[in-house]
Amino acid sequence: MMRKLKIDDPLDAFAVHGACGVWGLISVGIFTAREYTYSAKEADSGIFMSGSRGELFGCQIVTVLMIIIWVTGTSGILFTILNKVGIYRVEASDEESGLDVSKHGGSAYAGADMKGGSLATPCTSSA
Repeated sequence: MMRKLKIDDPLDAFAVHGACGVWGLISVGIFTAREYTYSAKEADSGIFMSGSRGELFGCQIVTVLMIIIWVTGTSGILFTILNKVGIYRVEASDEESGLDVSKHGGSAYAGADMKGGSLATPCTSSA
């Protein structure tokens, strides 16, 4: 889905932290047994558990929505500022050669030279 929507996320941060985090929050409101919850009033259980009033599930949905609003807002502000200042993206030549070479001075892959090509002999560590 991320490829289809053309979302640039090479580390899959959204899939890991966003989608899995949302599922973790919602699953609490679905599957939690009453004895594992607490409340200022009366404890509730997940909506699939007997005797659920749906309050726990509702609370989890509201929490997910609040987190989405917070992350979208703060990220939007940050990325807008970075874009206006001109430091949102790296130069195309740096991106082409790879940031490990252009920004860190060495290749992240054994057997690659400083220009992104490959060496005849693999790199070895002397440590």
